[in-house]
Amino acid sequence: MPASGNSKGDHMRASAQTACRDDFTLSDPEAHYPPDLHLEPVHTDLDLKVDIRGESLEGTVIHTIRARGTGFRSVTFHAVDFESITVADPGGNVLTHRYDGSELRVTWEEEFATDEERRVAISYMIVKPVTGLFFSRPSDAYPDRARYAATDSESERARHWFPCIDHPTIRPTLEFHIRAEKDLTILANGARGGEDLHGDGTKTVHWKLDHPCPAYLTCFAVGEFVTAEDGEFAGMPLATFATKEFTPEHLRRTFGRTREMLEWMTKKLDRPFPTPKYFQFALPTFGGAMENISLVSWDDIFLLDETLAKEWAWLIDQINVHEMAHSYFGDSVVIRDFAHVWLKESWATYMETCWLEHHRGEDEMLYDLYSNAQAYFEEADEKYHRPIVTRKFDSSWTMYDRHLYPGGGIRLHMLRKTIGDEAFWSGVRDYVKKYERKVVETSDFRRVLEEHSGKSLVQFFDQWFHTAGYPELKATFSHDSEKGEGIFEIEQKQAEGKKGIPVFDMPLEIGWVSRGMSHTRVVRLDRARKSFRFAMEEPEQVRIDPDSKMVFKLEFNPGDGMLRKQLTDAPDVVGRILAGRELASTSKTRNIEAIGKAWSEEPFWGVRVRWAKALGKSATSASIDALVEIVKTEQDPMVLSSVFRACGEIRDGKIRGAVEARVKAGIDLYIAEGEALKALGAQREDAPLDLIKEAAERGKFSGLTQSGAFHALAATRKREALGPLLDAAREGGSPIRARAAATVAIGKLARFQEKKDRENACEKLEELLLRDSSGRVNAAAARGLGALGERSALGSLETYRRRIAAQDRPGLDRIMKEIREGDAPKVKGLEKELEEMRGKFRKLEERLFSLETRSGDSK
Repeated sequence: MPASGNSKGDHMRASAQTACRDDFTLSDPEAHYPPDLHLEPVHTDLDLKVDIRGESLEGTVIHTIRARGTGFRSVTFHAVDFESITVADPGGNVLTHRYDGSELRVTWEEEFATDEERRVAISYMIVKPVTGLFFSRPSDAYPDRARYAATDSESERARHWFPCIDHPTIRPTLEFHIRAEKDLTILANGARGGEDLHGDGTKTVHWKLDHPCPAYLTCFAVGEFVTAEDGEFAGMPLATFATKEFTPEHLRRTFGRTREMLEWMTKKLDRPFPTPKYFQFALPTFGGAMENISLVSWDDIFLLDETLAKEWAWLIDQINVHEMAHSYFGDSVVIRDFAHVWLKESWATYMETCWLEHHRGEDEMLYDLYSNAQAYFEEADEKYHRPIVTRKFDSSWTMYDRHLYPGGGIRLHMLRKTIGDEAFWSGVRDYVKKYERKVVETSDFRRVLEEHSGKSLVQFFDQWFHTAGYPELKATFSHDSEKGEGIFEIEQKQAEGKKGIPVFDMPLEIGWVSRGMSHTRVVRLDRARKSFRFAMEEPEQVRIDPDSKMVFKLEFNPGDGMLRKQLTDAPDVVGRILAGRELASTSKTRNIEAIGKAWSEEPFWGVRVRWAKALGKSATSASIDALVEIVKTEQDPMVLSSVFRACGEIRDGKIRGAVEARVKAGIDLYIAEGEALKALGAQREDAPLDLIKEAAERGKFSGLTQSGAFHALAATRKREALGPLLDAAREGGSPIRARAAATVAIGKLARFQEKKDRENACEKLEELLLRDSSGRVNAAAARGLGALGERSALGSLETYRRRIAAQDRPGLDRIMKEIREGDAPKVKGLEKELEEMRGKFRKLEERLFSLETRSGDSK
């Protein structure tokens, strides 16, 4: 987006399905398998006429069909909500067709012979499709809105705009003839051919792609675009496009490092770039980024002005590398079916990590790995555990989660460390070359790495890719001075839980520092509990997996004194992050103060980001004092938003005062200002409502600050905030890029209001859900209704469900399920209890302060 031969592997895969918590799927869906390929499209010619004003498309699509055997004469195309369908064989072969609104079945009178090719021409029209093809044009509410039509087909949305077999294993070559108004730019997959002008003020542009292309990567874009050309790379044209509210300088600032990335990636993989051009376009409210072959699409919220570049240039580079990596992993080497989607998304995520390693150094690489692990752990702990490779899912779209992206990415790094760099990268290069323009499964990748490493990887893949969950380690350390031994006790906590996650069998490095010298030993962790003893002098620091080679969550405090030493002296960023996290979790004043003192000397931005989060979670008086000082002094654009986010975890007068002073002084950063406003909103009754309302009325570049202000209004829970949000959510009430945030915020705020206001908010959200012209606002209204939790909205949500794409329904079904089960009111009560507990804890902590000071800290 996004089989093993031994008995142990078969058993682990069988148990993996039971280990996958039912939260991942709403029911027990059937396993998904690749389709039969009796009759396969091998070339597709798309002749399309685009009408932006009418939000419609007329087309004739001609598929060249090849038979893989004899005895077959029918093929079924996906085609959702098409009008005026006609079907014919240009070669004169007799055929019939049947269309039910979602599938078009074509049947020839005569059976195909093996390798015989025939063509089928399908003419049709679509008007205002629900997904796949998106239109934008000026309106009364937004007279300056951009004019464009563009596709976004992942993972199974192509069926909404052209008849196709919408599955990744079907990969025809493509040819486009796209007709639109002559003043518009027309882009599509492949290399540009000719252009024909017509007498009616339109033109037709021809594009041709000789590279096999699945439906989900088939793409075109038509609109009033500004362009930034960047010459060629190895004979391949480079260019970027956006709507006319931007300038070429915005594009160059955003995508200007693309050439350097192309040079690095082609060298790293030792393969020429596999496409005829590398174009990228960015459009309003388009959603994320997508690796369409030779024509990558972006949401233009990512376009950078000078201010946003300070906070987000690093993120844009990561996304750029990610989508570029798909040109190999996903576009050239194609997954056979969605069970193996990690072979594209996990790989693209890991290539981000490898780019950081090359471009910014080891600290950035290690921090990226740590951040990816935390994102994966969070989803696994709070939502569900599932195997990385699984055939059971509600829709292919639900596979595109944190298990797939960061969860798979960190496993690839672990695999690299397991077999070594030389075997890993030589194997990867061989894999990319061997399967170029072919389809793959997980076993194909595994076997190539086995050939290059000489190591059997069946158990590794069964354990880490085919089984749900990950190791949760709890370690203790003690030192026997008489025997000169260090004793480590390590427990795999996940094995005793109810999640069905087995004991992992893995090598594990244990490290320590004595008299300034580092030592490491490798042990085998293969049981639920295991002890290890090593001869050592009393250590200054003790570490589990000091080089961050393995994937696990760790609970480990070897002693506060050693952690304080590690906080400043650990040579790696992960070591310093872990020390700060553990020290903050003790809630001891001396340990919190140590973090505050280390803050100004910590050179790496990511360490400070994680320390800020730990302080916000701690929420003690000492943590508040530390955060207040940090709010006053921190200037790093890469850190500041995280500091304010941590402040938003705490309701306290000191926090409010520090953050409010910083906002009033001016924060020349869009994301950080938005987070500061949210931190103020989190102060509830003490929130400076007028200050937040004023910020909510100011539109800024990208809409990020204003979106933060809308969420801040909701966080106040004040009735007076509801009116501004209702006004901002109406069409024309706020800029396009921030309006969805206002819509979601209505539901979050109204949940805490009296009945009349809840009903008013619910009616407004239902109106936005069913009648607003923006698909993004419709989806935001559904989320807002989910936050509100009113059962009366279920009828409207069910109506909306019938209108949206099938792949989007599981997400909506989850919202409706939570409303039926009353989860939203339950969450409201839990939040109130948590706030009360935090307040009581802080008072208790203050009472114990003097006692702690007198008695000192444990070693």
